[in-house]
Amino acid sequence: MANPDDQDSNQDAQPPIDQNLSDQSGTDREGRWSQEFPPEKNAGAVFRQAPTTFERIRDEEVLKGGEVFGPFESEEEWELAKWLIKNVGANQMEAFLKLPIVRQRIDAQYRTKTDLLELVDSLPGGVKWECEELTIQGDCLDINGKPLTETLELWHRDPVEIMKELIGNPLFKDVMAYEPQKVFVDAEGKNRVINEMWTADWWWKVQEQLPKGATVAPVILSSDKTTLSQFRGDKSAWPLYLTLGNISKSIRRQPSSHSTVLIGYIPVGKYDCYTDKSKQFARYRVFHYCVRLVLESLAKAGREGVKMVCSDGYERWMWPIIAAYVADYPEQCLVACCMENRCPICKVGRDERGMHAENPLRDKNETLDLLRRQEENTHTLASSKLYQDLGLRHVVPPFWADLPFCNIFEAFTPDLLHQLHKGVFKDHLVKWCTAIVGEKEIDSRFRAMSGYAGLRHFKNGISSVSQWTGREHKEMERVFVGLLAGAVEDRVLKAVKSILDFIYFASLHSHTSSTLQGLQTALDEFHAHKSVFIELEARYPGHFNIPKIHSMEHYRMLIELFGSADGFNSESPERLHIDYAKDAYRASNKKDFLIQMTVWLQRQESVDRWTVFLEWMKHGSLAPDEIIDTVPLPHDDQPLDETEDNNTDQVHTPTAALNYKVTAKHAPALQSVPASQIVADQHASQFIPALSKFLRHRGGSIIPQPFDTFGLYKWIKFRLPDIPEASCKKLDDVVRAIPPIPSVGRCQAQLAVIDFALVRTGEQNKHTDGTILQGLRVAQVRVIFRLPQIYGVQIVHPLAYIEWFTPFSPPDTTSGLYSVSRSTRMHQPYAEIIEVNRLVRGCHLIPKFGRHINAAWTSANVGDLCHSFFINPYLDIHTFCALNNSMPGCF
Repeated sequence: MANPDDQDSNQDAQPPIDQNLSDQSGTDREGRWSQEFPPEKNAGAVFRQAPTTFERIRDEEVLKGGEVFGPFESEEEWELAKWLIKNVGANQMEAFLKLPIVRQRIDAQYRTKTDLLELVDSLPGGVKWECEELTIQGDCLDINGKPLTETLELWHRDPVEIMKELIGNPLFKDVMAYEPQKVFVDAEGKNRVINEMWTADWWWKVQEQLPKGATVAPVILSSDKTTLSQFRGDKSAWPLYLTLGNISKSIRRQPSSHSTVLIGYIPVGKYDCYTDKSKQFARYRVFHYCVRLVLESLAKAGREGVKMVCSDGYERWMWPIIAAYVADYPEQCLVACCMENRCPICKVGRDERGMHAENPLRDKNETLDLLRRQEENTHTLASSKLYQDLGLRHVVPPFWADLPFCNIFEAFTPDLLHQLHKGVFKDHLVKWCTAIVGEKEIDSRFRAMSGYAGLRHFKNGISSVSQWTGREHKEMERVFVGLLAGAVEDRVLKAVKSILDFIYFASLHSHTSSTLQGLQTALDEFHAHKSVFIELEARYPGHFNIPKIHSMEHYRMLIELFGSADGFNSESPERLHIDYAKDAYRASNKKDFLIQMTVWLQRQESVDRWTVFLEWMKHGSLAPDEIIDTVPLPHDDQPLDETEDNNTDQVHTPTAALNYKVTAKHAPALQSVPASQIVADQHASQFIPALSKFLRHRGGSIIPQPFDTFGLYKWIKFRLPDIPEASCKKLDDVVRAIPPIPSVGRCQAQLAVIDFALVRTGEQNKHTDGTILQGLRVAQVRVIFRLPQIYGVQIVHPLAYIEWFTPFSPPDTTSGLYSVSRSTRMHQPYAEIIEVNRLVRGCHLIPKFGRHINAAWTSANVGDLCHSFFINPYLDIHTFCALNNSMPGCF
C-alpha cells in the first residue's frame, strides 16, 4: 500500500498529529460509553494544518480589496443576481433586466442576461462537467448488412474532486467524523448503540485493513432513473449521486445542505440497434461500463489514499471506499448482476424468498469467477448450475469488480420507502386486510377515525385514493393496528402488529442492542402468523415469495453494518431529482438537453456555493436549520397561523420541569366567552360545578355563574423531551380545545376540536407500574382558560377543564394496546378543573370499533359517542418509543 508521504510530493509531509484520546473509552454528553479505535492504528490522524477551500477564496477576495462579494459590486447586486438565477428562466431574466423601471432605478453592472451569466460563471466554481461519447454496435443490420450503431453521451464529474469539496467544506466542521468508534449504553459494553455510520461495524472493519494514519471516507452512492417529461414524450435521466458517511446523517438528509452531489448522468439510450431479445442486456452492460468510467479515479484513490484538507483545517490521508449503494429493488438487481427473481444480497433460492431462514451472502470473488467463466465459455457442469441457481446476468466486468475493500452485496442499504412503507405495508398488508375485512368496512373505519393534531383524516376512506405517496402510507400506518382491532381474528392482528412494529423499529433514528432485538422479534412474530392470510384466502397465490418481504431478513445485518436506516432512505434521491433532473430539464429547450442541464446545474451550484461561502464569512460555522415544529392543526389538515405568536398571551412554566406554551389567538370568540356558551359549544356539561369545587379548594368565596366570562386558549403546546431513538425535529406536541367556528360568508362552519391528553395524577396502577405510564391517566381536555381576577384566587398557570377516563386496563394480549373508558360519577362525566402544568402531552385514542362499525359514528362525533378506546402507540416514533415497554422511553 502507498504511504501518505508519497502523495502530493510538492508538499512537505509532516509527522501525523495523534488526535486520539489518551485512553480508549469515555462518556459522551448523553452519558453513553464510547470505545475509540485502537490508538496504535492512528485512525483519522492529521498531518498538518492547511487552509480550506473557503479560506483560500477569502484570502483571494481580501487581496482584491473592498467587501467580499466576488465579481459583484455590492450585496444588493449579489442578492438580485441570486434571486434571478434561482427563480427566473433565461428568457424571463432577459425581459426583467430590460424593463424600463429596472434600467432606470437599478444601477447594476449587469444590464442583460449575458452580462449576468458571465458574472455567475466567474464565481469560484466547483468541479467541471465532462462528456464522453460512447458508440455501441448492436446486433441489428442495416440495408447494407452492416451492424447498426448508436451514440450515447456520458456526462460526469470527477468523484474525487467532488469528495474534496465535501470533506473540505468548513460549514461541516462540527458534523464530520474521521474515525470509527463503538458506543454503549452501559459501561460493561453489553448494550451497543448504533446510529451514525461511524458507530456501526463496516467502518471499524475497513479501518482495520488500512495502514496506520489512514482516514476512511465511506462513499455512499445512489442512483434512480427518473422521467423528465410529464405529459408527453419519453425523456428520461439517470442521475448518479454521491455523499460521504463522514457527514452526520441528519445533515446528509437535508437537500439544502448540498451534502449529496450529482456526479453523473448515466446514458438513457433507445438501443434500437439491438433486437428486442438483447436490448435489455445491452442496457445492463452500458450501465456498468459508464459507472465504472465515472468511478475510475475513486477506485485509484481507494487503493492508494489521497491527501485532502478537511473541514477542520487539517490535512488527512483519505481513503475513499464505496460503502453503500442506495437504490430501489430493480436497480439493486442491476448493480448486483442478478435477475429480479433473486435476492441481490444473499443466495436464497428463487422460490424460497418467503421462508424465514438464514441464507449465505453472495460472494464477490465467486460471482466474478462465474461471470468470467460465462464470458470465456469455460463453465464446468457445477459452475454452470451455480450460475443458474444464483440467477446471474452476463455483465463483464461489473463496475464494482476492481473497487478496493468494497463488497457490493453488503452495500445495499435498507429502503424504508419502497420496501416497507409502499411495498410490505401498502401493496401487501393493506390489500390482504382489506380482503378479509371488506373495502366498505375499512373505509368506514378510516372515515370515523378520531382526530389528532397533524394526523391525516381519510374523509373518503382509502379505496378512493388514486395516487399514493410516502406520506399517505405513513399516515395509514399510524392508526392501522387499532383500526383493525375487533374486526379480524387474533392471528391476523398479531401479524399486522408485528409488521407495524418492524416498520417502526426499522425507522428509529438510533438503535441499541435492545431495539435491534425488538426488530428481530417483530420479524419472527410475522413469520409465525403469516399463514393466516393464506388460510383466509387473502393472499393469493398461496406463498410469500415476495422480494420486499424477503428484504426484511437483512435489515438487522445492514443496520449493524452501516447505521440506522434513516440515513440511507431512497426518499432523499427522489427529492434530489427535482433539483438535479426535473428543474434542470425544464430550464432547457428540450432539445439536446443534457448539455444544457449541466450548464444550468453548474450555475445553480456556483450560486449555492457562493451563498454558503458568504454564510461562512458571517458565521464561521454551519448554521443549523431551524427546527421545524409539529404545527398544531385546528381542524384536520388546516394549519394554525403561528404568526399570531408575535403579539399574543403566552404563558410558560416557571421551571424547566414542563415546558409548555398557550397562545390566545386574536379572535373575538375567545375573549369574554360566557360560561353558558362554553358549556354548550364545547360540551363541558360539568364546567360550572367543577370550577366551583376548584375555587372552594383554593379558598375562593365567589360562586361562578353561567353569565361569568372567561378568556379561552385554543391549544397548549408541549416540548417533548429529546430521546435518541426519535428525531429531535418533531418534539412539539399540541393539545387542542378549539370551540366551534360559525360560518362567515363563504367560509363554512367548523365543529369544535377537542383532544385527549395524558395527565399526571400520581395514583398507583398495577397494570402500568414500571412503565412510562406509571402515575398517568387519560383525560379529554375540553376547555383551556384563564381564571378571571374577580374570583380572587391567585393561579400561576392557566386552567383546563378535563373529563377523566378510567385507569389503564392491562394491555390487550393480542394487540398489546392499553385500553381506557370514560369515567362517570352519578351518570355524569367525571370532570375536574386542573392547572395545565399537570398535562404531560397529548395522546391519540382509537375507538373500539368492534366487529362492525357503528354507522352513526363520524370523525367529528366518535370521541363523544364511543365509550371505550385504545391508546395509540403508533402515533409517531417518539410515542412508539415511549409506550413500548421494551424500550427506555420518557415524557
